[in-house]
Amino acid sequence: MPLTPSTKCAIVLACAVAGCKQQADSGPPKDRTQPAGDHVFVNPTTNASVDKPRPGPADEHTTIRLFEVPVAASGVDFQHVSGNSKEKPFPAANGSGMGMIDCDLDGRVDLYFATGRSFPFDSESDGPVNRIYRNLGALKFQDVTSESGLGDAGYGVAVAVGDFDADGFPDVYVTRFGQNRLYRNLGDGTFESYPLLSGGNFSTSAAFLDANADGLLDLYVCNYGEWSFDENPFCGDRAADVRIFCSPKSLKPEQDCLLQNLADGTFQDVTSAAGLDELSGRAQGVLASDVDGDGDVDLYIGNDIHPNFLYMNTGGGKFSDVTEISGTAYDRNGQMQAGMGVAGGDVNRDGLWDLFVTNFEGEYNTLYLQHSLNDFHDVSTTHGLAAASKPWVGWGTAIVDLDLDGWKDLIVTNGHVDDNLQQMSRDVPWEQPALVWQNNEGRFQMLGNSVGSYFGKSHPGRGLATADLDNDGDTDVVITHQDQRPAVLRNDVITEAAGPASSLYLRLIGRVSNRDAVGGRVMVPSAAVPQIEQVENGGSYLSAHDSRLILAVDNAGTIDIEILWPSGVSSRISGLDPARDYDIVEPVETGSAPLVFYRPS
Repeated sequence: MPLTPSTKCAIVLACAVAGCKQQADSGPPKDRTQPAGDHVFVNPTTNASVDKPRPGPADEHTTIRLFEVPVAASGVDFQHVSGNSKEKPFPAANGSGMGMIDCDLDGRVDLYFATGRSFPFDSESDGPVNRIYRNLGALKFQDVTSESGLGDAGYGVAVAVGDFDADGFPDVYVTRFGQNRLYRNLGDGTFESYPLLSGGNFSTSAAFLDANADGLLDLYVCNYGEWSFDENPFCGDRAADVRIFCSPKSLKPEQDCLLQNLADGTFQDVTSAAGLDELSGRAQGVLASDVDGDGDVDLYIGNDIHPNFLYMNTGGGKFSDVTEISGTAYDRNGQMQAGMGVAGGDVNRDGLWDLFVTNFEGEYNTLYLQHSLNDFHDVSTTHGLAAASKPWVGWGTAIVDLDLDGWKDLIVTNGHVDDNLQQMSRDVPWEQPALVWQNNEGRFQMLGNSVGSYFGKSHPGRGLATADLDNDGDTDVVITHQDQRPAVLRNDVITEAAGPASSLYLRLIGRVSNRDAVGGRVMVPSAAVPQIEQVENGGSYLSAHDSRLILAVDNAGTIDIEILWPSGVSSRISGLDPARDYDIVEPVETGSAPLVFYRPS
């Protein structure tokens, strides 16, 4: 299957696929009823564009409000199956994730859910399948699984999203217990699939990244451990005949895998050549992000009852293990934790990227602040995160500005692995509350059920992913539940006092860089406190966030931004309007202006 070269003209693709319109400086477009996927050209120098922008909230401070959309309204009737049974098969403890993906490039983010199945299974027939729901707008979704080709019938674990063949359409990678699958987007609403080896038999999270800076997305795959249904030990109370899931320590860790994109539709295992073959740690979550700000995409891995890994990209597809010296492997007491989900972001707006990990009960969720290059400190206790998270088992997570005040908040979904601990005389609930912490200029305050009724209840949470599903300018959340339906949470920003009031949408499109611009950074130099956003891949737990960037900005005037592309090219764009969605295409030549498009509402 030949690939489109990474340097192919991205703007031709954008116009051909998404209905771009080059708007001259003479006035508004004649057609005011364009679909959500249409674009209008913006002169990057004069910003001459006049279509009515999407309205933003009033010029006031905001508070976080997330409301669960009923199944009858959303149409998302997916039901997860873990395969849990009296035999307690280990993969059934960990759940499945989901992915945010705009399959058809219509400007509306679709939802793709992974599911497991009952053990044992010898074939992939007569079982539940992964399901894809097309976004129809206004938070209404339609199940299009049967016609899409995405109805994977294996034991689905995680979803990763990335344009590996650089043709403009997002592709999907599904990890499974068993052989993983890569789904290529054919651009007509359908996908073709083929197996892709991952170095192990029990994969968890995965992330796309351009490890060697050749303009094509490679793939990092987390592998958990060696397990089979035929060799599933009894754990629990034999006398009472009560069986629970065994400890992760019962599984020998399997080494993760880096797969290099060979530009011909195939991938090659380069784990050893990249310097990533010396450690293994029952990996659960992976974040592909430029952690040290040098332009190369690094890797942070959350491991279960094992030190977390931090690999710094040194260029040319090589990585350096800085796990022990970085401060991100253990908690502040030097203890390893049971890492699940991971996230990254500049939470204190000092220009340095920080890291976050969710952990098991009795441990706390850990925030690592980067104080200087590759020097991280565990500040969970002093920054208000430790005590509230310690009773729960944390899974999916995101560092995201939910209230559009310019400071990144935290959201975590929780749920225990065992649903029968009461039979072991342990008063530990299987269903647990999801938690939101509001960022108050670098310190965090847990909000409890004031966020919404969903947070006043308990759930068997697992995966979590974020996107603006209704295109209203703020970030919505979807949480997957073990053996239950997922929750679609609509973000309704509530205003209180004067402050940042709107949001700026940015989708970076690489031409010299990888097509998704993973690792690309956006800075708002005019902000009183530095504001930096980055295109990441992976993160959370078994799930894929939308790659569009949403920046909280003032409504008072136009916005100037600076972009550092993964290729090393920098761009400055002046005069962007708040509350408008922009596609920005990387210039091929140094010194050239990027192409800027916006989507009329």
